[in-house]
Amino acid sequence: MVKSNIYIDTIKEQQKLLFDCLKMILKQGDKVALLDFPNHNNVGDNAIWLGEKAALKKIGVEVVYECDIYGFSELALRKHLGNDGIVLLHGGGNLGSVWPEHQRFRERIIQSLQDMTVVQLPQSVFFDNDDELRAFGNIAGEHQNLHILVRDKVSFKMLDDLNLNVQLCPDMAFAIGAIPSEGNPKVDVVWLSRSDHESAGYDINDANFKIEKLDWLQGEPGRYYSKFSPKITVRIRRLVQRIFRQSSFVRNHCWKMNTTFFDALAQRRLNRGVRILSRGKIVATDRLHGHIISTLIGKPQILFDNHYKKIGNYRDCFEPAHEAIFYDLDNKSNIEENISKALDFS
Repeated sequence: MVKSNIYIDTIKEQQKLLFDCLKMILKQGDKVALLDFPNHNNVGDNAIWLGEKAALKKIGVEVVYECDIYGFSELALRKHLGNDGIVLLHGGGNLGSVWPEHQRFRERIIQSLQDMTVVQLPQSVFFDNDDELRAFGNIAGEHQNLHILVRDKVSFKMLDDLNLNVQLCPDMAFAIGAIPSEGNPKVDVVWLSRSDHESAGYDINDANFKIEKLDWLQGEPGRYYSKFSPKITVRIRRLVQRIFRQSSFVRNHCWKMNTTFFDALAQRRLNRGVRILSRGKIVATDRLHGHIISTLIGKPQILFDNHYKKIGNYRDCFEPAHEAIFYDLDNKSNIEENISKALDFS
């Protein structure tokens, strides 16, 4: 018998808020271009992509052009989108200075498509300094029809203070809806810990519980391909990126070749994330989408945060307190107690 998801009310409420927001901008029959496919192994970004595609399908919007940041062709976009289409920029947590390559792409799109409607799908915003924030504000402020959706009130205030057209909207991964977990738990706690430069350095060490520490950027326990497949796929991806980056002909006329497997790749990566999180009776994580996907599969959680409080800011904006979620930003002294309480919900 499949257990009901303990967060189903939260999921439904965020879906309602999400669709209410999108329907203020998009309507059935619209044509859109969806830019910045996450052509990398981060499960969260790929879950966002699948949520975006699911939401657009439900609204009745037709996606006529897609690309990653290396395959963009303005010529192909304008040819397929026409004058009345809408340009959508992939959501996530890269608006700002933390992931500069994606920020440069975003600014390039805003500057080059001044005559089109551009929508930035829900993002978290973080800039290292005020000069970079103001520079983005100047670029965005010059566009006459730019809509920026953000995932928390801190991000909203930051951009609203620049007089930009900004709205609050939940993370797009919630459009996927509740999904089943995969298999039986192998450990008490899966500790999904950031291994990138967003990490705030948290750790969990408790001999009283069986804890498995990993990051979904670094493969998957118990899978043969976990050690070798990422290296192979990264090399293939870099080869394709080099071809598209160096050839305008390929970008302009062969862009569909690069997009053929976007959705399948994203689904494969999400499936891997679900399998990883399902290994634990509960999940501990400092990844926002470790939290969101754990919510979609109904896992009790212990939450820390990244270096600019991405999880805490999101929960403060959109999520009510839930008895099966323990958010502990600073105090680690009660981690054993929180693990015990979370396990009671598993």
